[in-house]
Amino acid sequence: MNMKNIKKASVLSVLSLALAIPLTASAATTTDVAPATTDSTQVSQSANTSTDVNTPKPGDHVITPQATDGQIVDRPVAGFNDSADFDVKAGYGYVRLYLRNTGNTTITFTVNQGSASGAEKYSGTVKPGKTFDEILNSSKPWTVGKFYVSLSSGSGSMSGKLGVRTSTNTNF
Repeated sequence: MNMKNIKKASVLSVLSLALAIPLTASAATTTDVAPATTDSTQVSQSANTSTDVNTPKPGDHVITPQATDGQIVDRPVAGFNDSADFDVKAGYGYVRLYLRNTGNTTITFTVNQGSASGAEKYSGTVKPGKTFDEILNSSKPWTVGKFYVSLSSGSGSMSGKLGVRTSTNTNF
């Protein structure tokens, strides 16, 4: 064997030995170490333990779901005087009133707390052909309890639709 062939054989032996060692060491390590998990349940549970990282802050643009409750839905309005009642449940203190006047006379409405003659919470008028559709208390939620909507039209008969919804916030 000449010197060139000896060098080639030595280099090849060293290279194959060098390549074999990391492969066997790597194989041994993967069998000794538990495989990494990507279980979303485990990830979310560990993520929820940190209140600082996952707690939304103002400006985070987090969509906050709201719940609404249709108390009065498309109730026909008729006659000279009419009334309906609705409940504000715990956490549902924001109230939206919808009143569509399809008649020929102006409709006057009041919202009272506790009874039809209780403390007045809101009042307004809706002219013929117009619609009132507003949150009555966007600055502060109302307390839990029964509320009454009283409608009157003076000298002419009313015609239209009444609706009341309550919500957990003002985005409804």
